[in-house]
Amino acid sequence: MVKTNYRVPGFISKYESLRCPLWCLVDFFLCPVYSSELASLVVFALIFPAQLVISEVMANPKGTSGAHMPEDRNEFVEVFNASGETIDLANYTITDGDATDKIVAWQDSAILSDNPSLVINSTLLKPGGYAVILDFEYTDTLASGGYVRPYRFGDSTLILTTGNTTIGDELANNDPLVLASPDGDTSTYGTPWNNTDSIPANAGDGFSWERINLLGPDEVGNWAISPLLHGTPGRPNAISTYFDLGVASLSYAEAGPPEPLMVNVQIKNYGVIASPSWTLTAWFSFGDTFARQENPPLMGKGETTFVLTTTLPKGKSEIWVKIVCLDDRDTTNNCAHLLFNPGGKTQFLRLAFSTFTPDGDGFDDSLPIMFYLPERGGKLTIKVFDLRGRCVRVLSSNILLPDEEGVCYWNGRNDNGSLVASGIYAVYLDYRYSKKRLTEKLPAVVVRK
Repeated sequence: MVKTNYRVPGFISKYESLRCPLWCLVDFFLCPVYSSELASLVVFALIFPAQLVISEVMANPKGTSGAHMPEDRNEFVEVFNASGETIDLANYTITDGDATDKIVAWQDSAILSDNPSLVINSTLLKPGGYAVILDFEYTDTLASGGYVRPYRFGDSTLILTTGNTTIGDELANNDPLVLASPDGDTSTYGTPWNNTDSIPANAGDGFSWERINLLGPDEVGNWAISPLLHGTPGRPNAISTYFDLGVASLSYAEAGPPEPLMVNVQIKNYGVIASPSWTLTAWFSFGDTFARQENPPLMGKGETTFVLTTTLPKGKSEIWVKIVCLDDRDTTNNCAHLLFNPGGKTQFLRLAFSTFTPDGDGFDDSLPIMFYLPERGGKLTIKVFDLRGRCVRVLSSNILLPDEEGVCYWNGRNDNGSLVASGIYAVYLDYRYSKKRLTEKLPAVVVRK
């Protein structure tokens, strides 16, 4: 399928008819079989940025599905006016490839009780303004299942809807979108022309996809999952101002006296913008700080590695490292520790934090489980047990590992998909390689509010 975030200019000779008539774009998008010559020509001819930009998509609202349920009524598509003029969306259409809907004004004034500044009964979008296309049933008086009107819209957001009760035939996690004007000015989400890339995909229950650079292309590198539960409808995308420093890995190289202990620390910025200056501190569990370093900003998606040297401790201890960075929104990955056991084994299993709260609020809902193994090519099993020794969750079972390290996540649910009770659990690692076997386990605490 072909999709794009750009205006399709007029072509010459036999492609002159592609001057953006709406029927051509929609036909081309919906048709399962199309000319590869035409497809490549359209893709390479996308050179003019669209005036309207699909800037955020919520295809998987928080909550359950079904009539009057949150997932049925809380879908939205955010649109940004990147032009210098007011645009009338009255005759625009939006399609998910399964159904095409006409954009119409929102008329239910009940929505104003949440934010009186919202603009309704209009389809006029001002320059630099946001419009949010909502499911017609967002203000459903029979709403059930919780999450009733969950969104905090930006002031003066233009609220729109479609001519029926759904956007498309209800948005699926893998639905790309095309927004089109009668003149053929189009914006897309999810690279409709490429169904082999990684977007669109499930952003997680209650999380949206946000365009990082509003004037950038519709491509994998320009979309990211919003760090905020319920997204940012009608407000600047959170991802465009988001940085997240974290300890990606921690290890050490042991040597005998008089050689120093070398601690390797890898730091990543998991966000998309540069962080402010930050501090890295390292210490042993018995309290002695052996490194403290001020560091310059780290670029978005960037990483850096430190080799910290210190005197070899005489006995068993834990090595701790911590990042301190002003306004880092996610501090759960800012601290890490590693068991140091002279002449003993390295800690192969590490939890990002020992306590987590799988309560659906978007914070600490899952437990990152990191593993650092002696060599690749072995078979890895990771399970979770309760205090009675019963296996409640199999996270991996005899998985052949292409790398020595990696991460998996436990969402606090058992193998039947139900949330486990609050309490202490054991995360167990079993790795078999080169006719050897290593095992390790760590405690994890589940807290349900």
